[in-house]
Amino acid sequence: IRPSTIADPFYGYDRNTGEEVILSAPHSIGVQAEDNLPCEHPKDASKDFGRALIDKVIPHLIGTDEDQVIARASETTLDGELTEHFAYLEDYLNG
Repeated sequence: IRPSTIADPFYGYDRNTGEEVILSAPHSIGVQAEDNLPCEHPKDASKDFGRALIDKVIPHLIGTDEDQVIARASETTLDGELTEHFAYLEDYLNG
């Protein structure tokens, strides 16, 4: 329906009418629709993401990357060409 705000992060949704309702309305579905991520993402989620990045990605960037994690995740080469794994996007890029 709409993004939620920092001041009012939750609102209700009535699935029968498709309209916004107060969060405490009977049978309403609670909505938190953030459009300003990640600045309003919960602190623990940000910490968990940061920890996963440090533990799972950084070692491959600064180490030997024997599992080729970075190469497999890269969409393009240093020359700007699509990598083999993402070659299926070529027709889309060429319009």
